[in-house]
Amino acid sequence: MGQSAALATETDIAGWYDGKNFSCDWTTGNIPIWAGILADHRNRSTRVLEIGSWEGRSALFFLNYLPTCQLTCVDTFGGNAEHHEDEWFAKLVPGVEDRFDANVSQFGDRVEKMKGPSGQILPQLGIAGRRFDVAYVDGSHYAADVFMDAALTWPLMVQGGIVIFDDYEWQLMHNELERPKLGVDKFLDAIAGQYRVVHRAYQMVIAKL
Repeated sequence: MGQSAALATETDIAGWYDGKNFSCDWTTGNIPIWAGILADHRNRSTRVLEIGSWEGRSALFFLNYLPTCQLTCVDTFGGNAEHHEDEWFAKLVPGVEDRFDANVSQFGDRVEKMKGPSGQILPQLGIAGRRFDVAYVDGSHYAADVFMDAALTWPLMVQGGIVIFDDYEWQLMHNELERPKLGVDKFLDAIAGQYRVVHRAYQMVIAKL
């Protein structure tokens, strides 16, 4: 996994997950990339915004890897549209919030849970003058929703702030309007000259200039 992986070893990650309750793992494969990108934030009082938390696996990465960070988690805890269209996922949704709460409970007031649609919560953060150093956009997969989350998140980011877009190359839906990539690309077109690309593969990561 290279130098970035050494910043978060398999032993570290196993310890973060020990005793926690998860149904899925969409996070661990991304950790080597995140660890390298965020290495310089490890000794900072980093403010992290997470849009889409599910059961808290990605939240545990931020809370453990950035040991003094403050994490704001925005989620309806009601699942995405595709979760309700799949019988297995639909059965998981009613317990998601309880699993999230239990999984992050040891971190106390380092975690701020804001339950509700991102389209309502993010403007509230803006009006309150909140600012963030890192944002992880992992809510709805619909292109229009991703564009909205990106547009509402961008003014909240400090100069140099890192924004991670999950599922940029996700291909499970045939219609591009039901996938994140179009929303991310159109947002990046709208902010041309205001960012630099940090990483582009399955995820898109940018930094604010």
